[in-house]
This record gives sequence, structure tokens and C-alpha cells, in this order.
Amino acid sequence: MISEFKNFDKLLFRRLILLMVSTSILTVLIPNIFNFEKYYGLSRFIDQGYIGVFLNNKLEFFLTLFMSFFSLTSFILIYFFISIGRFFFLIYMILNFLIIVLGGDNINYGILYPLDWIKNITEAFLIYHMFIGNFKKNFQ
Repeated sequence: MISEFKNFDKLLFRRLILLMVSTSILTVLIPNIFNFEKYYGLSRFIDQGYIGVFLNNKLEFFLTLFMSFFSLTSFILIYFFISIGRFFFLIYMILNFLIIVLGGDNINYGILYPLDWIKNITEAFLIYHMFIGNFKKNFQ
């Protein structure tokens, strides 16, 4: 009976990871598929931030590649409940936060706001449960 609840907890945790990954992918793909920028043209009016000013396109590309690799690694590690994965995920979240802060303004389209909100809540839920909540014991 207890093992069934433990397996259900692990399944729920893994589904939350998949939910976060899928909403992250959708928030990037939807504006590109429907080409929202073509209709609105707002990007030329927003602040490009410190990253856009101080880094050229090649360095921004390498930063994107590094963060993509780092996020993929952390997702795989926490998906399989490897203990170092929760620290990788926390470091990824902190670096992502700093990049968002230094990256300048961001345009949130109305249709993407609920997806972005779900992704942020899922991230917070995962961090809470990995370090404080019920899933903490699975990472030891």
C-alpha cells in the first residue's frame, strides 16, 4: 500500500517535470509558429537589456546553448531522482532568473500568459518539493 503511494508520488513528480518542459517549449514555439512579431513589431520599441548591449550575437548564442544544455541535464537528473539534480536545477533557475533580469524587456502575448503562469507555478512547486516537501526524501 505504501509503495503504491510512493510510486504515485514519483509519477506525479515526473508528470510535473514534463508539464513544465512542455509549457516552456510551447511558450517559445507558439510566437514563432504564428509569427506574432510580424503583426505587432514591438521588439524595436523595447529595452534590449544589458545582455543584448554587451554581448554580441555569437556570445548570446553560446549562452543560449549552455543554458539549454544545463536545463536539459538538470531535467534529466531530477526526472530520475539523482540527488545532485536538485542542485543543478536550483542553479539553473538562479542563472535563468539573472538572464531574465539582465535580458531587458520581454513581450508577453495574452494567449501565452496562462502557459507562462503554469510554467512558473510548476517550477516553484518542484523547487519547494525537492528541498522542503515530500519529494525531498527521494533525492537522498
